[in-house]
Amino acid sequence: MTGRAMSPGGIARVTDVRTSTTVVALPQPLQLGAMTVTRREYVGVQVRAVLPDGTEITGVSYALTREAPMAEIVERLVAPHVVGRDLPVDDPAAGVRAAWDAALRGSAIVGRVGLVRRAIGLVDVALWDVAGKVAGVPVWRLLEPAVPPVPVVPPVPDGAAQVPPSARPGQGPSGDPAGPVVPAPRPAILVAAYPTPGRTARAVADEVLDRAREGWSLLKISRSPDRDLMRDLLAILRAELPGVTGRESEPGRSGLVVDVGFGWRDADEALADLDAWGIGAPAPAGEPPALAWLEDPVLPEDAAGAARIREATGLPLAIGDEVTDPEVLARLDALGALDVARVDVVGIGGITAAEPLVRSWQDAGLVTSSHVYPEVSVHLGGAAGIGVETFERSPQGNPYDPAPLLVEGGPEFSSGTALPPEAPGLGFALSPSYFSFESDPSLPSMGLASETGPGTTPTACSTDDNRMLDDQEDR
Repeated sequence: MTGRAMSPGGIARVTDVRTSTTVVALPQPLQLGAMTVTRREYVGVQVRAVLPDGTEITGVSYALTREAPMAEIVERLVAPHVVGRDLPVDDPAAGVRAAWDAALRGSAIVGRVGLVRRAIGLVDVALWDVAGKVAGVPVWRLLEPAVPPVPVVPPVPDGAAQVPPSARPGQGPSGDPAGPVVPAPRPAILVAAYPTPGRTARAVADEVLDRAREGWSLLKISRSPDRDLMRDLLAILRAELPGVTGRESEPGRSGLVVDVGFGWRDADEALADLDAWGIGAPAPAGEPPALAWLEDPVLPEDAAGAARIREATGLPLAIGDEVTDPEVLARLDALGALDVARVDVVGIGGITAAEPLVRSWQDAGLVTSSHVYPEVSVHLGGAAGIGVETFERSPQGNPYDPAPLLVEGGPEFSSGTALPPEAPGLGFALSPSYFSFESDPSLPSMGLASETGPGTTPTACSTDDNRMLDDQEDR
């Protein structure tokens, strides 16, 4: 059974960390850089904490596994440093940051970056969800420096009716009569289309233009290795997209984004393709750039190559997807290869690592944007917000990424913006149709989920069978 260690005083104690893996087949293969993707595999993480009165609060997160054994890494390298930790009710954010530091240092021999950093990020995001529920406020409120992290309502147990304090008429951040706290809409980007095999440039362009008519002014497509297709597609969209959106291309703000997904080996290959596409030279003076940005043209570690592409083409560059090492981003910025700073909240190590990074970029005047997981990234960046990336979110799903089907709640998207939720915590739940966390940690894990539809593999780490390894030195 899951441990129920009780906590003295005003603290919530983390009792267990659970994982669940689900697989969803795609209706047709996608070409992402050098990869062919036929399915999407996700790992979900659930963190449970118990208050002194026995009330249980849970927080969740999820991420693409990219076919890596993320659940096992969470369970073996991160969870033992988190289970048993305390989150003070009067400042739960401090408890989350302490847990992040313990997990990073406790796994430092094999971690710091890469898959271990992603695993830390998964647990960290779920802990922030817990922290917001403990404090009774949305996470974006906890992250506001000007807002004291004090609870304004009793902690909210799961399943209870929630009345967000920020939505209560006449009540300010600390219960004063200053008025309601209203979150500012964040700019948003829609992943609009993938040029999959067999589709014409006109068909892909029409899909993008349809999304633009829905109010999206910043839209992304992926790069196709077919040069002729890309040349024709870009020509159509450069001619027609501004007329639909009513806006010219503006770096980081409006227009078309092309995601290369690290698909070019080096700057030479990139420049040859861009020349064939018809956008290999800087735009004439006074004219807008051909793209709002070119995303992940080469591997992020090739900062010199990225800088060369930027200098030769004049195209704004955006880099950061899947990056787990902040030093990589710092080097890109130092070489002038970062017009739009992208952050993968899970990959970079969670909210604890991402939020100060985003704030530093904003202070430096960089446009900031996020890689997927809009339910989390919408909380970052304060009133200025962060560019929130999403796929089309209709109930029927989209052919590119099933992530919107995996979650319940989250931000509201309207006219190219994302509005953060006002419920305590992150404001979303994982769909039980895709994730199940109800397993006994003493039992072996279930087999791998089916490749042809949703399935789950739940496992857990609890106070019953784990000790905090980083604390053993002090005992």
